[in-house]
Formats: sequence, structure tokens, C-alpha cells
Amino acid sequence: MNEAILALTRSAAAWTGPSFEATLIEELQALGPSHPSLQPLLQAGLTQTSAVAEAPLGIQVLSSSPAVGRIRMHLGVFYAGIIAGCSCADDPTPVGTITEHCELLLDIDPATGEARLTLYDD
Repeated sequence: MNEAILALTRSAAAWTGPSFEATLIEELQALGPSHPSLQPLLQAGLTQTSAVAEAPLGIQVLSSSPAVGRIRMHLGVFYAGIIAGCSCADDPTPVGTITEHCELLLDIDPATGEARLTLYDD
């Protein structure tokens, strides 16, 4: 099972305020697709391409529910995946990207900002 542990301290600090979701989205997007904790989850979520591209992330909160000592959020993530050619020396095909999408579950401790991300399997 793919899992990432992150420190989302800005989001935890904003938990009781009206800017919580915006802060969470901003903090996750700032990590970028090559963040060592996030990249393996995005790679596992690819469906049409072979590798995660270095391009901005789009994060959408699909649902959230408070639990005892935790906040559970269901997130949609839009990111770019690489469509590579055959990798032959004379391959004229340029490397292209297309938009990929996966869903993640985020459990965050609002007291510490410790967060656990897992790939959502419906």
C-alpha cells in the first residue's frame, strides 16, 4: 500500500478558521509532483502515461469529515503524466504530457500537522 507522511503545519494552524481548505490546497500544491513523499503516490495513480511530469498540481477537496483527533479529507489531484516515445536514438517523437487524475485520502492531526496520505481505492 502506498502511503506518504507529511508535515502540514500551516494547514493545521488554519484548521478552525475559514481559510483551512484554501491553506491546505496551497500547502499541498507547493510541495509539487516531485516531492519525495508525494511522487510515489502520483506515480501509482497514473492510468494513461508512464511517469509523473514536473508540472503544477491541481488539488480539489471532494469531501471532509472530522474524526476523533483527526480530520479526514478525500482529495482529487490533477497532474501531468509523460507520454514518451520509444526512446530510440532516432525517435522524432517529442516528449508530451497529458492530464492525469487520482484521488487521495488525507488524515491530518490538527494539533501537530502530521498528515498521512494514501491512494484512494473505491
